[in-house]
Amino acid sequence: MKKALRTMKVLVARKSKILLCLPIYFIALLSYGQSQKISGKVTSSADGQPLPIVNILEKGTSNGAVADMDGSYTIEVSGPEAVLVFSSIGFLKKEITVGNQTTIDVALEEDVQSLDEVVVIGYGSQKKSDLTGSVGTVSSEEINKYTNADATQAIQGRVPGVRVDANGGTPGANSIVTIRGTGTMSDSGPLYVIDGMLTNSMDMLNPADIESVSVLKDASASAIYGSRAANGVIIVTTKKGTKGEIKVDTDFSYGWQKAVNTIDWANAQEYATIRNMANDNDGTPRSPANDSQFDPSIDSDIQAANLRVAPIFNGNIRVSGGGENATYSISANHLDQVGIVQESDYTRTNIRANSTFTKGRFKLEETIGLTRTVNNPNNYFNQERDLLPTIPIYDEEGNFTASSMPDGGTSIYGIGNITNSLGLASVEDRTVTRNSVLGNIAASFEIIDGLTYKLNLGLDQYSQNNYTFTPTFFFNATLLGRQDFAELRETNTNFLSSLAENTLNFSRVFGDHSLNLLAGYTTQKTHSRSLGIVATGFPNNEVRVASAAENRAQAPSRDVTTGLRSYFGRVNYSYDSRYLLTATIRRDGSSLFREDLRWGTFPSVALGWNISEEDFMEDITFLSDLKIRASYGELGSNNVAAYSIDPEMNLFSEAILGEGQNRVPGTSITKPVNRDIRWETTKTTDIGLEFSMLNNRLQFTMDYFNKKSEDILLSITVPRYTGLDGRVPSNVATIENRGFEFSTVYNQMVGEVNLNLAANFTVLDNEVTELGIPDPIFGGGYSSNGLSATLTDVGQPVASFFGYKVLGIYQSDDEAIQDGRTDGAGAGDLRFQDTNGDGALTEDDRVFLGSSIPNFEYGFNVNASWKNFDLSLFFNGVSGNKILNGNRYRGYFDTEGNYLADAMNAWTPENTDTDVPQMTLLDFGFNRRMSDYVLESGAYFRLKNLQIGYTLPEVLTEKLRIQRLRVYSSLQNVFTITNYTGYYPIVGRGSRDRGSDQNIFNQGVDESAYPTPRTYQFGLQISF
Repeated sequence: MKKALRTMKVLVARKSKILLCLPIYFIALLSYGQSQKISGKVTSSADGQPLPIVNILEKGTSNGAVADMDGSYTIEVSGPEAVLVFSSIGFLKKEITVGNQTTIDVALEEDVQSLDEVVVIGYGSQKKSDLTGSVGTVSSEEINKYTNADATQAIQGRVPGVRVDANGGTPGANSIVTIRGTGTMSDSGPLYVIDGMLTNSMDMLNPADIESVSVLKDASASAIYGSRAANGVIIVTTKKGTKGEIKVDTDFSYGWQKAVNTIDWANAQEYATIRNMANDNDGTPRSPANDSQFDPSIDSDIQAANLRVAPIFNGNIRVSGGGENATYSISANHLDQVGIVQESDYTRTNIRANSTFTKGRFKLEETIGLTRTVNNPNNYFNQERDLLPTIPIYDEEGNFTASSMPDGGTSIYGIGNITNSLGLASVEDRTVTRNSVLGNIAASFEIIDGLTYKLNLGLDQYSQNNYTFTPTFFFNATLLGRQDFAELRETNTNFLSSLAENTLNFSRVFGDHSLNLLAGYTTQKTHSRSLGIVATGFPNNEVRVASAAENRAQAPSRDVTTGLRSYFGRVNYSYDSRYLLTATIRRDGSSLFREDLRWGTFPSVALGWNISEEDFMEDITFLSDLKIRASYGELGSNNVAAYSIDPEMNLFSEAILGEGQNRVPGTSITKPVNRDIRWETTKTTDIGLEFSMLNNRLQFTMDYFNKKSEDILLSITVPRYTGLDGRVPSNVATIENRGFEFSTVYNQMVGEVNLNLAANFTVLDNEVTELGIPDPIFGGGYSSNGLSATLTDVGQPVASFFGYKVLGIYQSDDEAIQDGRTDGAGAGDLRFQDTNGDGALTEDDRVFLGSSIPNFEYGFNVNASWKNFDLSLFFNGVSGNKILNGNRYRGYFDTEGNYLADAMNAWTPENTDTDVPQMTLLDFGFNRRMSDYVLESGAYFRLKNLQIGYTLPEVLTEKLRIQRLRVYSSLQNVFTITNYTGYYPIVGRGSRDRGSDQNIFNQGVDESAYPTPRTYQFGLQISF
């Protein structure tokens, strides 16, 4: 299609550019002595066609107008000295002095850079119209509307196919990112590329430093990273300096946080009543504290004592500028977040420096980020129900306790170990301190026109200290209620990853042919070392250094070195901007595999067709752009523990041999190995459609994808006949993810309101198609009667919930006896489904109960501005998933700890119209077995972010001698609509911060997660 028509299509910029040009629809605030009426018409310099919705502003004032649909405008200005500024998205600004003119016609020139959004991809950038892969982008403007301190959370719900789950609301907690479904049995997440440095996380980043985020979702887009890209790639570009005067930007916010939801635990009277009910049902004696020695003056609420309204502060300052040959940007950030749970807080300090120097054909770029985080977690909040409401939190002297008896006895309560979670967190000194450096330096030289060599050297380093000191204390006489000796546990970890990349890039246009060639060689080496110590026998609780302890022992330590060497190449070809081809190949060699299995080759190919550029589309005026694309590629993963192919040896073994049965020293293998492990391979097919309407004001993107991950590594139990005990990794499983992604953006002027709407959704089907082992995988970190909560098996999603279906409650002993399914069941017990119909309830009657993975996710964003006011709303939600509510299980069935208040509604002969089974301690009917009774829908819809801002008019900022001043107010987690009764329907994996439980088989299991806060913040932004 003719380039003139192409110009007419672009009246609204791509979504990542929208917020750069706020609408100017201001009425006059000041009166002028000599007014002058100006009218005219605005056209495109390319073809003379009228331009609608052009902003016309009298410079230095808030007086403005907007051109109508035929480009005509009228504005009244202060006088002949007035300067009119004409601006429109997709065109260059133009300033004209009024003078004695009454009619001013203006032709705006095309802004080529803004007409076609440039998207950051692997080892370069590309015009969006030339992309053949599936790439989602998030701009700095979108991120800045989200005031959360976690950079990862800022992209949640904004890119289809990307799922971001928080592990509860713990300050500083890592988020779990999954791109296009779970494709592995390990905890491997996406690859992060931050300013060219490859790393495993972006949690250390300050969101205010981010310029853009590109999410590479299919093989065509991410294959250039080969084995690192099997779970997707997230490319983060931080803000750089620009040519011009020194500019100072500041942003300070302060706010408060409080829990979105709380659990309705029983109070003292309710607990005593429920406990007595359970004793009576079992025919066992009542506990004195709930009966004869019940003290109505004690009514503890450990949950309320743990929770608080907590402050949060976030401050940013950035200095940037540059000249003809150099630009720079230096920023600093400090976050101070007090947790909503007592004895928890988190601080983060960032310093980042970016600079660019050019001289002729030579260019030098540098970026470095320094981060220090100090995290004081409360690891005991999930034990809040362990202190009964009939037991005081504090004794008469204000000290923590867990008994009302003078000697700390607990026998009157009738249960085992009792602890005071708030007391434990208060006496314990637990700190995690990390100092990290992430950066790179890149030098490039243009050898000849179009041929550039680039050397990129990167560094990812951190040192972390995990420190825990537990003093002696006495809350009660139980094992969990006292500490008889002080103990220090401390571990120091040092991590270093170095990267060296050499690339050659050739780019040339030959008539209608555009060619870009990339070739590279890269090496990355990683070394990690941890050393720990356990010390006891301190003279008192105040001396807390290991050297003062009587007993010192080395804790488990590790020293690991791994390496990766890669060769890669890519061809991008375009003919007349219509026909597009991308072909990529990468060959990776990993030290984690034996030499003959070390190398993997990962190719991809993609085609695109810009149909809107064809001549036959000239008469189809309702479409602004139309493109189809398709890709296929293979990616790899080497996510296996270091030294998995190397046996561990005990050099001091002994064996009893010979007729004399003598002890003979020798060497033995202590760990089994599988030296045949190889690369996991992910094969991805993607078909995409992109089109826009209404002169690009309405844009659509759709993708169908199929991601099949083969040879997935699983830990397999070694047969005992080998003489070894343990598990080894083996390539045995296959997982398939199929889905559909949809996104749309709409930009429109509605009167004086500039409106931007964006929406997206993802439909996902996750299925294990091969397992390669005889038995399914049980997991979940939660079990009852020896049965785990989740199961991974062929034909179902990864980590599906598996157990018994509940049909109701037996209303009489005769009904339970006649049913005959569960020995010991009686009136008030749960009635479970006999799935196979054999008349008995066995493990064979368990069924698939639901998936922990949502099959539908969506997000919706509203940005609006009117005069000097701006508004941002962000909604998101999921459906189709289940959550195991651990509080529901423990609050009804656990014999130790408090009950849910709703247990007062338990079944009794007088209260049969209920869904709560009878309360029992002995549980003859096995009510606590894993069933759908403890599962709840994880669906939710929430307003995640609301921000309202006001920018001071330019006429006032000039008087204050500042460039810009904006005040804003924001709310996070404004409201959530859900049927889930836990703290929050986003629980991540395990949600108990217990390290080993944070694995894929634990997803969707809520073991009393740290509550998610609602945050209220007020902020001030000033630019000089």
